[in-house]
Amino acid sequence: MEKLFYELIRVSIGQLDCLSRGPEPEEWQELSEIAHEQQMVGVCYRGVQALFEYGLRVPQDLVIDWMSEAEQIEERNDLMSQRCAKVQEMLTNRSILSSVLAGQGAARDYGETLQTFRQPDGIDFYTNGSPQELIAFVKRTGQEEVEKDSLRVFLEMWDDTEVSLYYRIGMGKNPLKNRKIRQWFAKNRKALFVKDGEMTRPSATMNVVYMLVRLYWQFLYKGITLRELSDFFFTLKRLAAKGSVSTINYEKVLGGFGILGFARGVIWVLQEVFGLEEGMQILEPSESQGFFILREVMAGKRNVFHLLLKYPVEMFFSLF
Repeated sequence: MEKLFYELIRVSIGQLDCLSRGPEPEEWQELSEIAHEQQMVGVCYRGVQALFEYGLRVPQDLVIDWMSEAEQIEERNDLMSQRCAKVQEMLTNRSILSSVLAGQGAARDYGETLQTFRQPDGIDFYTNGSPQELIAFVKRTGQEEVEKDSLRVFLEMWDDTEVSLYYRIGMGKNPLKNRKIRQWFAKNRKALFVKDGEMTRPSATMNVVYMLVRLYWQFLYKGITLRELSDFFFTLKRLAAKGSVSTINYEKVLGGFGILGFARGVIWVLQEVFGLEEGMQILEPSESQGFFILREVMAGKRNVFHLLLKYPVEMFFSLF
């Protein structure tokens, strides 16, 4: 069933015309359940629509529910985009540079037909502000109590939307890796603030590095779904479209961060699930690393024991 689901994803994103076979009614239900688990409901609905042309029909009750959820995702995306633009404008008015990370920034790479179907989450900004400046900014919005951690300040303008204002880019609790990552991003900070239409976000080249760092951190400490990996697929697609695949030595940079093996595994997963073309592969894929990542993602829950065996040093630091 997972193989059929990967085919549905490829149909949805335009990497495949049709499924290898027509699913049975109960299989459509299972595909829908996997789409929910992997936060791919909206994107997969686009595939369901495309399959109509080939005579593949989802059971009526299920397709009505699927369509309704997809419409809700579209509405939510529209709202999130408005809120994202509002906060970025507010930051600009206070002379604070900001860059949209992941979230609505990632959705931009999906293209016009798919970006509103990406399942939205919170809104993240990287800024050039200090913690004190960002706390002062948040208080000016009327928020009396301001929470922060070692990386970000939390803006609570809306009850149903988490907004994070990052003043530092880091990864987990490994101090050695964090120092290298922070130094590299500080050295290349300019590429984090690139105007893209009405939005400011990282350049295509920079975003590849940032997204891999983010994926690694989330995979170890929170868990990821195919939605996060889909985001990275479209990040690479943006990079390839700009013809800038070879403008940075990704192997050297990611090796310096200590996440090269993980990154190669991600490339294998994108190849296996999303049909990543060879021309978009910034690294040599690693099947052994990729198989482990994909197995954990499709399990639907984070297995600390598996992670401890595979990444003992990182998981050791997570205890502190």
